[in-house]
Amino acid sequence: MKKLYKQFNHLNIEMELEPMEVSDLEKERVKKNLIKNKKKRYISRNFSVAAALLVASSITFSFAFPTIAAKLPIMGDIFELFNNDEEYVFEKHNTYSTEIGISEESNGIDVTVTDAVYDGENITIAYTIKSEHDLGARPILDGNLVADEFENEYEYSGYAENYIIEKISEKEYAVVYIYELIKGPKPDKIHITWQGGTIIDLNNVNNTFQGDWSFQFSLNALESETQKFTGGSIITEEDSIEILVTKMTETPISTTLYLSEGVDIRLIAEEDEELRVVQIEYTVFDNLGNKYNTIHYRDIGHSTDFPKTRHSYPRLTTTNFHEKATSLTITPIINIYKKKENDTLLELVKEPYTIEPIYMPLNK
Repeated sequence: MKKLYKQFNHLNIEMELEPMEVSDLEKERVKKNLIKNKKKRYISRNFSVAAALLVASSITFSFAFPTIAAKLPIMGDIFELFNNDEEYVFEKHNTYSTEIGISEESNGIDVTVTDAVYDGENITIAYTIKSEHDLGARPILDGNLVADEFENEYEYSGYAENYIIEKISEKEYAVVYIYELIKGPKPDKIHITWQGGTIIDLNNVNNTFQGDWSFQFSLNALESETQKFTGGSIITEEDSIEILVTKMTETPISTTLYLSEGVDIRLIAEEDEELRVVQIEYTVFDNLGNKYNTIHYRDIGHSTDFPKTRHSYPRLTTTNFHEKATSLTITPIINIYKKKENDTLLELVKEPYTIEPIYMPLNK
């Protein structure tokens, strides 16, 4: 999209241009970018030109530039919609994503896959859902994602799914779907088949819409570099909790920190008979004071249902670290839960608390 904006700046248009309808998604993207840039007290020259072309009384290039007109509404924009979300880790996804542009309609619901990117750690797919129906607050396409290269290794386990959803209008939604490759192959190229049979509202799983949506596309893995930490050099230990950073993988769009959590849950929860669950959250800062959003895969977690102390192997996916940062501070936040009376839900036993942070140098 940035390349497209640069092309706009060099266009010499000597013709009368007529207004056209622009999708709600595009209007929302422009609005959010304008607000974001106002906060920074500047608007870049390229964005100013593009915004002037797209807002309110938008213009059409369909007569002279049909290819540009076809791509304007959807390509490369969805990642930008979520820049205020606490899980926003997509700053560079637009630069490295592959434009897909495939739409499928079933039972009056249109699903359009706009972009996708694969960095060897995650497959990230941006798509829209549009319908005359009220699909609820957080609808997603529920289905199976497979690739020949996976050889059925992810058929039942070894992966995790994460969704970020934005309601663009009463009839349109934008979704970022993160398929995390946890334990299994990470091939250099994948040929994906994504088959969905249900639109489901994550806020109300009983609100579903049946259909048949199928997408096929190929993605090449981005280059990556992995640094392993041996001998427990990156570690914190406190109150029967031991947390290590075991390795870090960097790609052009993300950084993934792999952790090992060991918890003696009965000592922490001071309970042998009643159910207790320990969940560990994390904050990540660099030495410059920058805070990093994360997508947190929690693995099996920690519960008194387990017969003894067990290790869990979570990971944190975030953006690339600031080029001038030399170290990280990773602070574990301990949450202890119990089962509510006569309920399947959990409630906190006490206020969450932090333990000694992990201090991690960044080798430049």
